[in-house]
Amino acid sequence: MKATSPTAPGAPGPTAHRAPSTRDAGEALLRVAHRVEGLLSELAGEHGLTAFQARTLRALHDVSSQGALARQLGCTASRISVVTRELEERGLVRKISSISDRRMRMARPTPEGTRVVEAIGAGLTARSPLSALPEDRITALYHLMAEVEAVPET
Repeated sequence: MKATSPTAPGAPGPTAHRAPSTRDAGEALLRVAHRVEGLLSELAGEHGLTAFQARTLRALHDVSSQGALARQLGCTASRISVVTRELEERGLVRKISSISDRRMRMARPTPEGTRVVEAIGAGLTARSPLSALPEDRITALYHLMAEVEAVPET
């Protein structure tokens, strides 16, 4: 009997006689990403945010320039500008002058923004399907995803 993907009945998938293909791996990655994105949307919604706003707020803990945020989040700098303005209006970020160039304004999370990020992160940790994996598998997965992410686009 042929093995199939757990979420696509009847779809071709790896069998006892065939290793998973690149397509099989990509489809599995998309299914997991969809689950995690859905969970993020739910948790962000509990704080009145979209998943993208939550991702932006989280990224602001590491990066503050609009260009760097846009690259990290895979969007335009103008979208980052709109989202950071929305977060600022909600009191989750504040704009500060750059130390190196006073003309530049950078967004930084407020204490409330940090609290929201921590609450969403705790929810993700508690409910993510990735939390079922042992630490060594999480480490291996992280390194594998970093390797895949580093492959240049064609």
